[in-house]
Amino acid sequence: SLVGSEMCIRDSYIIKMKILVIEDELATVKGSFELANLYAFDGNLQITFVVKSQDVNFQHMNEYAVVFVDISLANNSQMDGFSIMKKIHDEQPDVLNKTIILTGNNKIEEKLQEQDVDFQKIKIVYKPASYKTIASVIKEKTG
Repeated sequence: SLVGSEMCIRDSYIIKMKILVIEDELATVKGSFELANLYAFDGNLQITFVVKSQDVNFQHMNEYAVVFVDISLANNSQMDGFSIMKKIHDEQPDVLNKTIILTGNNKIEEKLQEQDVDFQKIKIVYKPASYKTIASVIKEKTG
């Protein structure tokens, strides 16, 4: 891979599509995102991985083309995925249209119905997710 000034020259003509991934178990998804970037987007995605909700910059959510939210974030995260999505819904509802749920929980649809916000239209990606699945949902949302 190129470093330093070579990287700047190569990237100066390309506007990278920004992707946000809020996920506490990075090992389970990072490879799929990196492969999707490489094979489906020629490395033109700028993927930001955030492990804890308190590290999410909610003021800049609209800069991302797609936002992936893991529903069950670890205990060291102040908010779980539902709380993050409620905050997005309340503060920047247009961002919800480009939000995708990441989960390993097959009962997620029931849990979504229990929420006091209508999350029914949000796309769900089940983990483990292949890079082809990740690539196709990004293309679907940005299409």
